[in-house]
Amino acid sequence: MNNTIDEIKQPLNAGMYVRVSTGRQENEQTIESQLDEVKKRVKEDENILLPLNIFIDDGWTGTLLARPSLDRLRDAVKERRFDVLYVYDRGRLSRIFAHQEIVIEELEDKEIKFISLHDIQADSPESKVMQAMQGVFHEYERVKIVERMRRGKMYKAKNGVIINGQALYGLKFVRPDPKETLQCVINEDEAKAVRLIWNWFGIDRLSISEIQKRLFDLSIKPKKQKSEFWTKGPIVRILRCDTYVTGKAYYNKSESIVTKHPQKETKYKKIKKGSRKMRPREDWIPFDVPQIINDYGLYEKIQKILDFNQKYAGKIKKYDYLLSGLVYCECGNRRSGDGSSKYGHFYYRCIDRLRSHPYPARCTSCGVNAGILDFIVWKELKKHLICYPTMKKYAERWLKSFSILGSEDVLEKQRLMEAIRKTEEEENRYSLMRDAKKRKLSYKKQIEELTKRSAQINIEITADEIVSEIFKFIKDIDFSDKFKVIRDIIDKVTIIERSGAEICGHLPLPVLITEKLGYEPERRDSRTSKCRKVYTF
Repeated sequence: MNNTIDEIKQPLNAGMYVRVSTGRQENEQTIESQLDEVKKRVKEDENILLPLNIFIDDGWTGTLLARPSLDRLRDAVKERRFDVLYVYDRGRLSRIFAHQEIVIEELEDKEIKFISLHDIQADSPESKVMQAMQGVFHEYERVKIVERMRRGKMYKAKNGVIINGQALYGLKFVRPDPKETLQCVINEDEAKAVRLIWNWFGIDRLSISEIQKRLFDLSIKPKKQKSEFWTKGPIVRILRCDTYVTGKAYYNKSESIVTKHPQKETKYKKIKKGSRKMRPREDWIPFDVPQIINDYGLYEKIQKILDFNQKYAGKIKKYDYLLSGLVYCECGNRRSGDGSSKYGHFYYRCIDRLRSHPYPARCTSCGVNAGILDFIVWKELKKHLICYPTMKKYAERWLKSFSILGSEDVLEKQRLMEAIRKTEEEENRYSLMRDAKKRKLSYKKQIEELTKRSAQINIEITADEIVSEIFKFIKDIDFSDKFKVIRDIIDKVTIIERSGAEICGHLPLPVLITEKLGYEPERRDSRTSKCRKVYTF
């Protein structure tokens, strides 16, 4: 009997899990307070707590089950590294009741005791149910806290009180006195950048890319300063924002939502709702902020330019690139038309070289003269289009399609006849079937139309005449039709440095085009491009 008592009093290996969800809780050292209280309880129970078995998640929301330290805790449970787990309360495991039960069930399966300092100890079936009810209230408490904070912020916003948050670029929130509310004032350095961006775009008519370069050259950094180089998104948002001219900002303009298409697929995320969407305009709550720009006409001009660019910028080009969107570099990137040369030459350049500024380009391939490449590709394509045997096969196949269409009409007629038979059975089965009669009349009308169409099909043109028309069309083709033909046939043009251009395409026949064209690409500082007259096939 004494031996049994001694075994019960032996110290157990203990584990401990603590969690806080917000930066404010971290600053208030609630992690330390949890650690102190739990360690004190472990000491009172005369158990052993090793540093290896202390699991801490700082700044992690309780609505997500995937947390680094919680996962390490669950792995330790599988290995049964400890005999008892201490937590401050069930809400530290998770704010979702179902998630709490998953972790606690894993502990029970390994016969690990679960001790919550601020919940009823589950020593009996009744107490286990009561502790589960407390777990439900942990989830309810989270919902109530979120709702109270939301209602409080809405009340303050409606009464003109600025809610602490992220100010627009060019503005900042300050609190002159700890007892006073926040005030919005102009950030002079950022406001200067806003005025420059508006003037560059609306008055000097610079492109977004040129504005990016100028901001970088002037060492003007974006708001978050994760990078010294501006991306296009923040610049467009500054140009679209009417707050700079109206002096009206809005609270409750957007709401957080779960990210549907994350940019990075990571296992652990500190927040569940990482994206935002706009609320209806009537839900926005306005408040006054200082004006940075006093010219509303400039704002309207900028909006017109942005709208015009969105609709037509892709269609306005200094040069008609015949292979636009089809040319690729040997490095794998797409090549884009570049007409920036002051000598009037146009090239297909790798987008890595065009868009890598201010960082060094990884691709070293030089540009290809667009006029020469377009001419060579079209010349080689014409060899296949003006190939009499190939075009005649295509014409014969096109003529045969009408007989195939006739066989399809026969099948359609059989389907309609079967539908009429089933409709007549319905009429015989029921006394009132107006819908069935209407359907039967519709089916009969479709059969009559099929019969008329089959009688009208009488192709008198020959394959030779079709080929002749094709050759005539190709001879007199203009750029727009040439562009459509290229899109229908050419799939990809790959530029291979100092070797040639590989063209992959297809015709609506079992014919695969894979041609290699020789050319001599020039460096970016060259005025002309040369072309070999020797082609390899």
